Amino acid sequence: LTTYYMNNEIKIENSYYIWNKGENLWMNNWFKTKEFECKCTNKECIDQRIAVELIDRLTKMRLEVNSPIRINSGFRCFKHQEAIRNSGVSTVVAKKSTHELGHAADISVSSLIVPVTIPFAEKHFKSIGVANNFLHVDLRDDKVRRWKY
Repeated sequence: LTTYYMNNEIKIENSYYIWNKGENLWMNNWFKTKEFECKCTNKECIDQRIAVELIDRLTKMRLEVNSPIRINSGFRCFKHQEAIRNSGVSTVVAKKSTHELGHAADISVSSLIVPVTIPFAEKHFKSIGVANNFLHVDLRDDKVRRWKY
């Protein structure tokens, strides 16, 4: 079990950034925890996590596109993911979401439209979902995955 603090602020444990909902801590020069926290309103949703590897890959992509990456959705607690599954909003909602694991983000690049963003994402992610106004990227590396929302 590895635990240490970066800049005396953000906790890293077992290759995850760990924080409490509402904290707005820097993970690196480009991403803060608030961007990745669960968007639910559940008062029990306190513990937040996101994989260090996901942040590393997004950082490399951000440096290549030379433009901010907006995080539309990062970590999701079980209850929030369940609400999405039950809402019927999308037919593409996994039974065990990579968002719940802290392994995924829905992103957009402020200076690029989605089709132009895809080649940059493909350099760092094998698993990419494409919507009209965002990309889902996650850490699954077992095979190339592409789908549309």
